[in-house]
Amino acid sequence: MRKRLGEREAIVSFIIGKKQSFIQLTKRQGNYVAKISEGEAGLAESVAALRRALEIQGGAINEFDLLRSHQLYKALFSRLEGQLQGLDHLIVAGKSALASLPFGLLVTAPPTDGNYSRASWLGQKFAISHTPSMQAFYTLRSAAPKTVPPKVMLAFGDPVLEGAKSAPLSDAARAAEGCRPAGPMDGAVLRALSPLPETSSELNKVAAILGAGSSTLFLRAEANEVNFRAQKLLDYRILYFATHGLLPGELKCQSEPGLVLTPPVQQPASRLHDGLLEASEIAGLKLNADLVVLSACNTAGGAGKFGGEALSGLAESFFFAGARSLVVSHWQVPSAATAQLMSALFATLGPELKGGVSVALQSAQAKLIAQQQTAHPFFWAAFVVVGDGMAASSAQLLKPQAALASR
Repeated sequence: MRKRLGEREAIVSFIIGKKQSFIQLTKRQGNYVAKISEGEAGLAESVAALRRALEIQGGAINEFDLLRSHQLYKALFSRLEGQLQGLDHLIVAGKSALASLPFGLLVTAPPTDGNYSRASWLGQKFAISHTPSMQAFYTLRSAAPKTVPPKVMLAFGDPVLEGAKSAPLSDAARAAEGCRPAGPMDGAVLRALSPLPETSSELNKVAAILGAGSSTLFLRAEANEVNFRAQKLLDYRILYFATHGLLPGELKCQSEPGLVLTPPVQQPASRLHDGLLEASEIAGLKLNADLVVLSACNTAGGAGKFGGEALSGLAESFFFAGARSLVVSHWQVPSAATAQLMSALFATLGPELKGGVSVALQSAQAKLIAQQQTAHPFFWAAFVVVGDGMAASSAQLLKPQAALASR
């Protein structure tokens, strides 16, 4: 593992116990372990308290508890702070409740006031990426280099949905009875989800920045599984989905995480064209993507429950199919802030993805933090990088060995 890290990178993992826990920090120079005084219940309570300020309640955003965020940072990192010196990329293998926490919103110094723009966010100190597991990160870093795909981006978004705009899952979608556990998802169930019209504008802006042709954008009725499966996916360096991500059990008969596309008018005979691209289907794809973007609600977490671990299956499915990094969201972010964040991210990356996606996301988030109207972490902390991270420091690695695990 140490040989697969850059000189200025480290990966942190956790052992969570009932009364106390441990943090392990691994970097090129060595491996370090320290005790965390909090157990599973205490850590879960802290994460839940921080998350409550990151989800809209009663049409408003709650005040974010900067002091509690700092206290959680100290609980996790205080005994290893010295080992963080000289690093610029931190990879987090979260576990239990910590898998539902974007680590960039931890506060590294005691807050002096309630001004979010002046807070000492961990995400400003380090470029941060997350990984479903140590093994997943090791496998990604061990994979043999691939050829660069000839096309920059393939995007699907703004599927045809007809539900209430106030919530991702309408009562009709939750209560639907028309699906079979082993069969395709009922199109009426998917159509009852809330529409996402703002995602068309988001995709067009990103396509313009990257110089991607309009023929690689599939919106509205065209954003369906038939069109998706007709594409030569190996030809694209970036796959971009601006749609709903669903956790297992959020819809009746749904047993695994998935992405919503435009459902067919007529009920299909197969799951392959039902409008719900599930984790097991994704795992069977053949990709050569440096980056997959899952931009919308619930791609790394869900309302009322934390989806970090539940959605790790979706992330690992993309990795198994051949992707190297993902950008996912922990909660639904207003469209204006999302468009601003994504535009800044891809303006930094460019079509060649130079500099690393973790660094580009860090830069984009810093722009939102600097503005008082978007400095609250609700607006900028939702999106995280999962996977290899493609940090600038990792580019200094020697050529990795041949892949240890095949697709």
